Amino acid sequence: MTQHSASQRQQRKRQQARKQALVAYALLSPFLCLMLMFAIFPVLYAFGLSFFDTIDYVFWGLTNYREVLNDYRLVPAIYNVLQYVLVWVSMMVVGVTMLSLLLDTQSERTAAIVRSIYFMPGAIASSAVVVLWLFLLDPLVSPFDFVYQFFGWENRQSTISGLGEVWIFALMGFLGNSGGWIVVLGGALSGIPRDVLEAARIDGANPWQMATRIKLPMISKTITLMAITTIAVGLQIFVEPQLLSLAGGQFDKPDWSVTQLAYFYAFRWGDFGIAAAISILSLILPVIIALTLIFATRFYKIK
Repeated sequence: MTQHSASQRQQRKRQQARKQALVAYALLSPFLCLMLMFAIFPVLYAFGLSFFDTIDYVFWGLTNYREVLNDYRLVPAIYNVLQYVLVWVSMMVVGVTMLSLLLDTQSERTAAIVRSIYFMPGAIASSAVVVLWLFLLDPLVSPFDFVYQFFGWENRQSTISGLGEVWIFALMGFLGNSGGWIVVLGGALSGIPRDVLEAARIDGANPWQMATRIKLPMISKTITLMAITTIAVGLQIFVEPQLLSLAGGQFDKPDWSVTQLAYFYAFRWGDFGIAAAISILSLILPVIIALTLIFATRFYKIK
């Protein structure tokens, strides 16, 4: 009787585990379908397309990749993008983390208001943000004209030249994307058990120690996720340099970034094979960085 009851309990546990697995897959299925249609399939399609001459419709093997690697514009574009990513990711990780930790020390009402203010630019399309920045960079109409006058920048062209394209794009990206991550980190901080914080206060921890020794380690995986996604998005920068030409013809640089170079081949020359090769090569660095961060931080380890 005892063995029979034990086998029945094991059978019920297996049935319950199967039901939970089915529910999990049912909840995941919409995401998996969208990922298959808009992520996996496009990558596989681009990978296959990269081996063909899409103008004469013949198999070229690695010719498209050789053409890309021999393009004199590729190395400067990679250098521009890496500079931008270094500045932008530093601003995002350090700035957003510090703001989130600071807001966590404020009252709930104050923190909610500030988070909403930072979140609002992110609700605007990135193309609209770039157009808005073209006005902010113009000393004639910008509210920051006194700053530009201090540096002797008299028009939009001199302002852009003085600040530098990398810093301008990084500021655009920070103000447009920091709000969402401030909200995410705010949720992560609110999930820290109150008894842990109370124990730290009883032990005499000051606000700096609370932030650096208690809160920061407990939200480190969220910060890692922010770094991974920020790097991935930054390496695909396109809208900002593409629309900067609106500031003047001298700022029209259709090959400033790697994605712009792919766009140039695809929609100006009609060579989708080389554009696909650039897209596939552009995946290598983000994947390497993401895997490095995931394994270095043991991102998926459950304590």
